[in-house]
Amino acid sequence: MTSGHHINSPFWDQRSRGVRTRAVMTQVLTQQQAEEMTFDQINDILNDAFEYDDFAWQRENKIRVRYKNRARGLHKVLYQCPSCKTEYKMDSGGAQLWCNHCGKRWTMSEYGELQATEGETHFSHIPDWYEWERLQVRAEVEAGVYSFTKKADLRLLPNSRGLVEYGETTLIHDMDGFRLEGVHDGKEYTFFMPAQGLYSCHIEYNYGKYKRDCVDLNTLNDSFWVFPRGDDFSVTKIALATEELFRYKNP
Repeated sequence: MTSGHHINSPFWDQRSRGVRTRAVMTQVLTQQQAEEMTFDQINDILNDAFEYDDFAWQRENKIRVRYKNRARGLHKVLYQCPSCKTEYKMDSGGAQLWCNHCGKRWTMSEYGELQATEGETHFSHIPDWYEWERLQVRAEVEAGVYSFTKKADLRLLPNSRGLVEYGETTLIHDMDGFRLEGVHDGKEYTFFMPAQGLYSCHIEYNYGKYKRDCVDLNTLNDSFWVFPRGDDFSVTKIALATEELFRYKNP
């Protein structure tokens, strides 16, 4: 288990903060134990062993991050305001996070905690905010109303030499799963991935030379890199919905 990597170089802004990481290797099962257990028992133990919270580790070990832009990009993860409940209006910069809809503002401390500049903080612990967002998505899924449709730019990765432009597509993510619909070389196409067969999806923020957020959908033979247009969406929500749809479809 490696601690500190997400504090030093978080997914939402991968510039190094100069934090040293620490690793502990633990044997969680012996061969004999594994031979006497069912698949589900082994899987439960491994799932528990891989749970971690880097922000809790930072706080408990008093790891100070003096990086002045430590909150930059955090709105990519925390896309919904807990004060006004508005989605996709969050923004960030320097050590602050704010909502462009209601004006609520938070400051991220050198120890990774959030504090509202005025009024209720709602979530001082960043993972708690993220899990609250998950609950909002779960409610949409359980009510059968989750749906996302957006024009997007599609790029394929047929080999190791780089992405290939495939043109405009329509990205649909709803209760049934993912669909890509469009026209290429004069021919209509539809690509479908059912929700019950996809327990997660790969997302990227500000990806590569394109500097745009994207969703990566994979089969055994192809990778479909989908870049939704505009800024009124969150690939984080799409990722959460993928997980919650899988759970809903496979009770």
